Amino acid sequence: MAAVEAQQQRLTLQRLISMVESERTYHQRVLQILDQLEGGVILERQRIEAAPSPTADSMPSPPSYEEVNGVFASPKHNGSTDSMNFFLGEVMYSYQAESDVELNLSVGDYVIVRKVSNSGWAEGECKRKAGWFPFGYIERRERVLASKVAEVGVQMGRVEV
Repeated sequence: MAAVEAQQQRLTLQRLISMVESERTYHQRVLQILDQLEGGVILERQRIEAAPSPTADSMPSPPSYEEVNGVFASPKHNGSTDSMNFFLGEVMYSYQAESDVELNLSVGDYVIVRKVSNSGWAEGECKRKAGWFPFGYIERRERVLASKVAEVGVQMGRVEV
């Protein structure tokens, strides 16, 4: 009887050891997955923190009446804002208008850019509303999907695409 009891204890001990080993292997695998996930999160955080994002605090105010009317026309456009062609820009950073003369922008929107001032502001139209916005918040697009052109309501004869 004692021999059977000793054999039962050995079998139980072997099962316990096997179960503990399985648990240890499981937790080691979970630890590896968590380490990989942490590394990915750290890389993503560094990428986001390193990305240049314009800040509203560093933005000058919208251009003055004189600048809007071409008194201080940008030299990039040969001194004449009237001869400058319109173009489409894609919004890279959201912008919340702070006055009635400014445009609200959302990432992914398209803007018809009409004028660009030396102060870093541009005048344009987005979602059938016109106003000023920080020029650094958009990127010029040479090619735009036809669905996006229709979305902003652009007359193709007036906009460089």
